[in-house]
Amino acid sequence: MLLNKKPVSKKLKAQSLIEYALILAMVTVIAVTALQLLGQNMSNTLKKSAETVNTGADDVQEKACTSLGGTWTKGTEDTPGSCSLGE
Repeated sequence: MLLNKKPVSKKLKAQSLIEYALILAMVTVIAVTALQLLGQNMSNTLKKSAETVNTGADDVQEKACTSLGGTWTKGTEDTPGSCSLGE
């Protein structure tokens, strides 16, 4: 048994293609808008997280240094802290 398929006209194909293009454009506009609105908040959150991790790492290093009887010197934003162990 053969199935009768209706031939799809070029007009219907073009209409479907235009509909897909419009949907893609709409999704793109929504995505760009969402990224612009949320981008700054995400950036601030990531910066705060990085600062927290760095502060925690410095605290751990300081405690390890002092537990070994050393003297901890805090670093700056550009340079790490250092530990001087007495000899």
